[in-house]
Order: sequence, then C-alpha cells, then structure tokens
Amino acid sequence: MPKKIPKKVKEVWNHKVEQNYQENLHISYSGLVHYATCPRQWQALHLTKEVPMPPSIHMTFGTAIHETLQSWVEVLYNGKVKDANEMKLDSILYENMIKTYVKDKQRNNLQDFTTAAEMQTFYLDGKHILDFIKRKRAAYFTTKGVYLAGIETVLYRELRPKVFFKGKIDLVFYDERVDKWLIVDIKTSTKGWNQYQKADDNKKAQILLYRYFFSKQFDIPLDKIEVLYFIVKRQVPKEAEFASMQKRVQEFIPPSGPKKMNQAVALLSNFVSQAVGEDGKHIHKKYRTTPSVDACKFCELKKNRICSDAIL
Repeated sequence: MPKKIPKKVKEVWNHKVEQNYQENLHISYSGLVHYATCPRQWQALHLTKEVPMPPSIHMTFGTAIHETLQSWVEVLYNGKVKDANEMKLDSILYENMIKTYVKDKQRNNLQDFTTAAEMQTFYLDGKHILDFIKRKRAAYFTTKGVYLAGIETVLYRELRPKVFFKGKIDLVFYDERVDKWLIVDIKTSTKGWNQYQKADDNKKAQILLYRYFFSKQFDIPLDKIEVLYFIVKRQVPKEAEFASMQKRVQEFIPPSGPKKMNQAVALLSNFVSQAVGEDGKHIHKKYRTTPSVDACKFCELKKNRICSDAIL
C-alpha cells in the first residue's frame, strides 16, 4: 500500500517561485564565496565579467553526476525500488556527460576544453561511483519512513527590497520517524575532502545558508533541519590502510549550531553591505585584492595576468 505523503512534504515538493527574476538582484553562494575569497576576483568574474569562468571536465562531470544521481533517487523514492535497481546508470551518466559537454563547449566559443581520453577516464570513475552507491543503497538512501521532498529545490528569499538570496538544494528528505528534515548537497571530489577542506568556513557556509533560508521559506524550525555533504570520490586507494578509505562516498556533517549559523549569515550580510547599494544594485568601485597562496592558486585573474597582486 503506497505511503500517504505528509502535507508539508507535498508543499516543499510543489513549491514554485513566483517572483519576477529579471526585476531583482540575485545573491548566490558562488558569488558570495568568490567575494569572501577575494573581492577583486568576484568583481572580475561576476560584476564586470572581464574574465570568463571557463568550463572544465570537473564541472562537466559534476553536473552529469548530479543529474544522474537525482534521476535515480527520484525513481527510488517516487517510483519503485525494483525500477531504480534496474536503471542503467552508466548509460544515463554517459548521455548526461555528452549533453553537458556540448553545452559547456558552446559557451566556450565551441573550443574543446578536454580530450576524449580524459572524458573516458572521468566516465569510468563515475561508473564506479554509481555502482558503489547502488550496491550500498540501503546505507545511504533508506526508504523506510523517509520521503523525498525536493530535487533542485529553489530557495528565494528577500534580503532587502529587490535583493534576493537565490540557491538550489540538490536533495531534500523528510524522515517521519524522527520528524526531521535533511538537506543534502552533492559534491564531486578527486579523493574526498581532507581536514583543511572540512575546516573551511567559507565552504561550509553554503549548506548552512541553505538550512537557514529553507527554515525561513517553509516555516520549519531550525532544530528540525539537518545538513549533509554527500561527497563522491573519483579515486580511491587500491590498498587503503582503512576500509573506509575505499568507499566511493564520504559523508560530512558540518557543525550547524547557532555560532556557525550566525557566522554564515554574517558572511552574507557583510557581502551585501559592501557590494550592494541602497538602490538594490551592485556597487561599481575598485574592489580590493586579498592575495593568498590558496586564493591565487587557481584564480582566473592570475591566469589572465590582470592582477598585479597575485601570488605566483
């Protein structure tokens, strides 16, 4: 007998944004983290767009894995487990990678940004990831008492007149057994997150802001919302010291108490106060650089030689 879907789950699943996007200024996590890393970098990438954000095989692969996992999860929870088990995820991944690559190449002025050999390597890595998740499905995606409440759930909350925070949550679940919601953000990684990445407050701010605005948008108490980074790894050591190191999935639950939540909200508030004017538009001025080894390592300004402060 089919489960009776809770009213609040239906509300989240059916949520639509009615605001007119074109009339408002949107603040996204990607823009926020670029600003927090280096305001001059944010200016070049998001405001003046003097430096393009080129596509990469990592971005193409990440998008394809997201879409493939989301398709599978939807069948798993809204269809039948049997049908989900029979899905040819490797074929779906292949089609998604080709589709995404074509789109990324178009915005790259039809210039290739990877090779067929590299695409094949990433595809095989993805196949191993998906095979692992299907085998371990019960450990990561139980359907007992759990409902899928959202895929790419849009968050759209006003920060000030005509200035909105906009984000998309990869997956939202509701566990009626404990009356808890779970926000899941899927990340792709070469070997998983190390201790330094886990300690990065800017990186953790994304899912904490999603938790904050999800609570506001759907009137759900913060203490009923949990968060999880679901990190899929392309590479695992063949002879790992610990069995956990051979897993293709790394789950990371960042601290989300009041102190960390307030810190993430403050990061957003600081950005809005410094980069957005009273007219609801970005402020055009000379933004400062905050060079560091980590910030400059992969910076497009450094690659395009338009930042004299970059650390070589």
